[in-house]
Amino acid sequence: MSITSGPAGPIHWTVVGSGPAVVLLHGLGGDADFWEPEIAAWSGGMRLIAIDLRGSGGTPSTGSDLTIADLADDVVAVLDDAGVDSAHVVGFSLGGLVAQEFALRHPDRLNRLVLVSTYARMHRQAELFLDAVLAVYEQDRSAKHMFDLIVPWLFSPSFVADPDNAPYFELPDDAADDQSMEDWRALYLAQKAFDARGRVASIHAPTLLVAGELDALVPVGDAKTLASEIPRARLHVIVGSGHLVNTEQPEQYHQAVFGFLTADDHVSSVETGRPASTM
Repeated sequence: MSITSGPAGPIHWTVVGSGPAVVLLHGLGGDADFWEPEIAAWSGGMRLIAIDLRGSGGTPSTGSDLTIADLADDVVAVLDDAGVDSAHVVGFSLGGLVAQEFALRHPDRLNRLVLVSTYARMHRQAELFLDAVLAVYEQDRSAKHMFDLIVPWLFSPSFVADPDNAPYFELPDDAADDQSMEDWRALYLAQKAFDARGRVASIHAPTLLVAGELDALVPVGDAKTLASEIPRARLHVIVGSGHLVNTEQPEQYHQAVFGFLTADDHVSSVETGRPASTM
């Protein structure tokens, strides 16, 4: 465990492995522990730096006036403290927004970019759904109710229907107090306000987007649009998967991301007009 003095307060992060530095940025409601499967799979050949975003895990909140740019600048503070000049960055969902902003604000600190289950601007349908979840959460302040409302929409219908997957839909007793309603709200509102449309064309790092074909929160069309706007991007669609591609199809996901980060080739734009396992 490491603590960095960031622009607005302490930032908690962990580092595992050796090799090229890779920053890992989790999604809304998560923390650095989200990346445990990736750390197990990739730490043999990479130096993995998993950061708790503000109000998540071991990083305290800095209040309600939070922006994605704030979180991107926190990444720079961690890299400075870790003695890393430039790194690959992998961002999931909310973390993908932070990764985009990092790429735009600090291009000299970025090698390769991986954007998983994310977008340039939140889809209106997802916004309406999460606004409704927030309204319920503000009223009853129950992390379990919030969890029960959101989690079924993180997976594909077939994954939800499989009785073997029932444990994924039960909030562990020791997780109920991991994050306050206020901290969840601050991060969600920063996510909701984010809009990189028209800006991502300035990202020139080799970029991989990974999307679930059946993602109910980030329609695959949003990932296709984002991939088409980043000059050196390619899109990998995981057929049959929902939002949590790393849980539903871990082997395919890990191979795609690890292969991209360790490849020697230069990435070029590709056609993203039809769903397939790789585009």
